[in-house]
Amino acid sequence: MRITHLHSTLLTPWGGAEAYLFALAAAQRARGHDVEIVTAIADDDSAARVSAAGISLSIRPTWRPYAPDRRGSSAFARMTFHTLDLVHSVLLPRAYRDVQRDRDVVHVHRFQGVGASVLRARDAPVVHTTHDYCLVDTSSTTQRAGGLPPRLGFAQRVRAWMVSLSARRSTVIVFPSERTRRRHETLGFRHGGAAVLVVPHGWPAPTVPAEAAEPPQRPRLVFLGKLQRAKGIELLLRAWRLAGLDADLVVAGDGPERAAVEAAASDGVHYVGWVDAEDKGALIRSATALVFPSLWPETFGLVVAESLLLGRPVVATPAAAGDLVVHGANGLVAADATPAAFAEALRRLVTDADLRRTVTSGAADSAAALDFDRHVERIDTVYREARDASLPHV
Repeated sequence: MRITHLHSTLLTPWGGAEAYLFALAAAQRARGHDVEIVTAIADDDSAARVSAAGISLSIRPTWRPYAPDRRGSSAFARMTFHTLDLVHSVLLPRAYRDVQRDRDVVHVHRFQGVGASVLRARDAPVVHTTHDYCLVDTSSTTQRAGGLPPRLGFAQRVRAWMVSLSARRSTVIVFPSERTRRRHETLGFRHGGAAVLVVPHGWPAPTVPAEAAEPPQRPRLVFLGKLQRAKGIELLLRAWRLAGLDADLVVAGDGPERAAVEAAASDGVHYVGWVDAEDKGALIRSATALVFPSLWPETFGLVVAESLLLGRPVVATPAAAGDLVVHGANGLVAADATPAAFAEALRRLVTDADLRRTVTSGAADSAAALDFDRHVERIDTVYREARDASLPHV
């Protein structure tokens, strides 16, 4: 098949959506498909990785009021960005008008920065994977004041309605979990004529050097991810101080909360910066468990999948656990998203050797459900069925 994957930006370091897109595209290319990635912006490192996998890369810039440098911008620039996104939920940017031409399927992963109009199936079927909540929320997390309200504000509801005008003209909308689909529905998303499928992600086993260390006798907990409040790094640091454990906490990542992590060195926190590829696999392999304190209902915790594939259990908040972390089976789920509850979960894991053995064994058993070859075959089937179906009325 002639497959186009579309993501608004492809910038290092990759987040979960970019990593998934690339892994899927590379697997499809290895199966003999004609695969292209279309994006508005890509850096040299990302372009080199795509090229090395034999995948075509098409960079189609759109005007932005600020560079996607992950450092934020002024309130005026953000308002301008979201206004443009609304305009482009109705009017397709010129650079993307032929993106469906001569393709068997276009798979959209993230449209913010390009516009939801790219979701409309015109000349080819469009499959959209919901990696976050950008269909219903500009922040993509649906979190407000530390909670998950059943209804967002008026401006967000209007924006979601405008986005849905295009989203409902997709061929298929794929949700990685039933929980993600329900959250969208709760917040008012209506798919219209688009087919809706729940297709759990798979993930390839991380590469680990042969000399990678096994967990030491002293418990070692590892956090991997963006150092930002939504990922729960502040919660984790407070819980760590409360727990007072004879253990090590290793934090890998970067982001706006980096200074707080570096300042926690006196509490036994070891900051190792951003890690990728083999370094990440080696770090997980060296851990007693992964900690995943995210505060929003993640659609798919990629790093959780990697931890389970490497046989390491996970300690998570209720919002972050999703379908992957099963309390007492392959990890622990804190009673709630408070420092005290997360500290108690950490204490249980570190001090109860029998529990630790149980969840470590359960983590290894969870790997089968994450088989990536089966997932790629399932997505290929979605493509074939979308291609064979009639295009929705535009």
